[in-house]
Amino acid sequence: MGATKQEPRGMWFDDFELGQVIQAPARTITEADVSAFAGLSADFNPLHVNAEFARRTPFRQRIAHGLLIESVASGLAHQTGIFDGTISALAEVRVAFHKPVFFGSTIRLELGVLSKDPDPGPKRGTIELSTNIFDENDDLVADGAWKVVFLRRRKTPRA
Repeated sequence: MGATKQEPRGMWFDDFELGQVIQAPARTITEADVSAFAGLSADFNPLHVNAEFARRTPFRQRIAHGLLIESVASGLAHQTGIFDGTISALAEVRVAFHKPVFFGSTIRLELGVLSKDPDPGPKRGTIELSTNIFDENDDLVADGAWKVVFLRRRKTPRA
């Protein structure tokens, strides 16, 4: 008996609507997250990994890497389910950092549909999503945009 093919659960290109807002879950940034990211990226900037150094900065404590925050946002976006089986590619990422994220801060992501482009062709289209990352005080810590190529729903053949 053969396995049945499961339909992707994500959103197809045609499912997105301009102005649509998608809320992602929240996640607390830990010291372990920062340590793991420093090891993975080889970014051992003392602002992130040296408490004594960081105390002498305007932040007065260590902060998370900006690219860690953007990476976590990507994971939070995945948890919404919109990419599940329907993403073709992440084509572009733009980000601006506005406030530091400290160890123990909880961030959340809000995605907004900015544009829909039918390119690259009949099987796929590009969605531009705004990305707004907020901390536990609802302060904007980072924002930007992602261009994501999504699959289009397959047309079913006529009987």
